[in-house]
Amino acid sequence: MIIPRLARRNLFRCPRRVILSMVAIVVGIGVFILGEGLVSGVTENLKVSSIESMNSHVLIRPPDYPEGIQHPVDELLEIDEEVRRVLDEETVAWTERIIFSPTAAAGPDHVRARAIGYDPVRDPEVFSRALWQVTAEKPDAEQNEVLLTTGVADLLNLSVGDTLILRVRTHLGAMNALRVSVSGIVETGFHNIDSMGILMSLSLAQRLIDADNPTHIGTRLESRDDSEPFAARISELLGDRAEVQTWQEDVQDLMGIQNIRRRALQIISAILLALAGVGMANTILMSAYERVREVGTLRSMGMTKQGVTGLFVFEGLIIGIVGSILGALWGGGLAAHWAVNPIDFGDLIDVWGEDLAFSALVYTRFSMGTVLFGVGFGIVVSMLASIFPARVAASMPPAEAVRAE
Repeated sequence: MIIPRLARRNLFRCPRRVILSMVAIVVGIGVFILGEGLVSGVTENLKVSSIESMNSHVLIRPPDYPEGIQHPVDELLEIDEEVRRVLDEETVAWTERIIFSPTAAAGPDHVRARAIGYDPVRDPEVFSRALWQVTAEKPDAEQNEVLLTTGVADLLNLSVGDTLILRVRTHLGAMNALRVSVSGIVETGFHNIDSMGILMSLSLAQRLIDADNPTHIGTRLESRDDSEPFAARISELLGDRAEVQTWQEDVQDLMGIQNIRRRALQIISAILLALAGVGMANTILMSAYERVREVGTLRSMGMTKQGVTGLFVFEGLIIGIVGSILGALWGGGLAAHWAVNPIDFGDLIDVWGEDLAFSALVYTRFSMGTVLFGVGFGIVVSMLASIFPARVAASMPPAEAVRAE
């Protein structure tokens, strides 16, 4: 037990140097744990946002449908009985939607919007309403009522009870216009809808574009991991009559960016820990040269080279354990806090783009496995950084060490 007691005493000989070495480990471990939680949280946010806002688990739409905010109604979906049977039997729920791009006008102001006609009964079973915040009532098709999202309401300066005119090209290419009233203002929690969305019943959308068939069909499965095999099954049945898109395909580009961010985070954390290791090695090496006579005395009293090596490695181990635990406490603590209390990225999302399927409220993802890995990695780095200066100290000849000034 003499080695732990000596190591603990020796660390307080130069506290500033020890604290500086420890701070580097605290920062490195904390950045790694918090960064992993944030990247994982953003990744999950992107997946959920794609599924819950527009894409669902598997989305069926007309062939060669454009990406982005264009929503043509030239081609509609015609679903035969076989496909309907598969949708009924192999999904938890499915719903029809009509998505189009009307011009919304109120007085001299007008804006290009994204209109979503939905089935009031079936749509909530596929696209969750958990984040919806609705002011006033949901729209009544017979009264020509719509829900405006906060972005459109702000741009046109409209509130509940006001009216606006929707101008749209019908399925057959004619122009149509309809005066509608605002039954409520809604914030769905998804920026790609809230920035430019107008929500209405499916029947009102059918009247506006003069068509009975939908433009999109969304599905919900038992598990989102079942999306690809189910999409292959539906695609085989539909052939070239429609295209089928999974949520994985919808977010694959963003997932690539997230992977790059994760790699960058890992590189930054590795650099910080490498710097911490170099600093620790320097701290222990300087300590070894400052304690030459002490080392010589210990060797002359019978301590072996292995004992001296163990003494200095144990000092590095103490620094590593304390620093890693402190880093895990602040990094893991923030990750755990934001896993329950989300970070609001609302202001930043306005800069990123209108069509970004992303919830403004981002939860980090707290993982005890990540915390334990970070602590273990910090301890290993500390031990490895201690080995070279420990061997330098152990290699000092006892007689010369005792005579050293």
